[in-house]
Amino acid sequence: MGKSDKEITFLGKDTDFEGSLRFEGTLRIDGSLKGEINSTGNLVIGEYALVKANIHVSYVVISGEVHGDIVADQRVDLRAPAKVFGNIVAPAVVMDAGVIFEGRTRMYQAREAMDEPETAVVGVDEYRGSPPEGLTAVYGIVTDQESGKPIKKVTIECKGQEKKKTETNSSGYYELINLKEGEWSLKADAKGYRSEKASVTISGEGTFRQNFELTRKSGSSFFLGKAKKNEGP
Repeated sequence: MGKSDKEITFLGKDTDFEGSLRFEGTLRIDGSLKGEINSTGNLVIGEYALVKANIHVSYVVISGEVHGDIVADQRVDLRAPAKVFGNIVAPAVVMDAGVIFEGRTRMYQAREAMDEPETAVVGVDEYRGSPPEGLTAVYGIVTDQESGKPIKKVTIECKGQEKKKTETNSSGYYELINLKEGEWSLKADAKGYRSEKASVTISGEGTFRQNFELTRKSGSSFFLGKAKKNEGP
């Protein structure tokens, strides 16, 4: 188990861990784990990981195989080709097409929340919310300037210490998570629309909201200014 920096801990592909696991910050698992996981942090289960454990964390994104019940204080993301066999308790569950899920979902209220009302499972193409707390992230909605309707499949490119790219879903929503501290430039591109640009300065954990309104007129790019840190409702 090694760290790339103070924020992310890794269990690599060759790791075979058995027992009770607790951690701070963000943990990524690419190997095998059997036991239990309990943390107030964030968990990433990679595509080739095999986890046989009950899990309680703040936020978890799963691309690998999990056998066990999952409790998340904020959100569960199931990304293809994930396979999950167990119940999920969380305020929100976002699922890709192609995910295998055998279990029940329940609304998170407490650790003993299995009897609470059922949580709706939202397709990744329908989600329109915000990133989980405790992550460094930029997110927002892209809309048509004239109609106000969301625009899907807008390419959002983020450049700073590295390059990241994503697309808006059918709700016009995008998010880029785990950004490093520093200056980042954002660019929104969609066929038939002018591109628009913005910038954000990451100086610690927090979410930054940057919406884009695209116009159908052809021409040069627009600069929207700096994204502001999200201070909540």
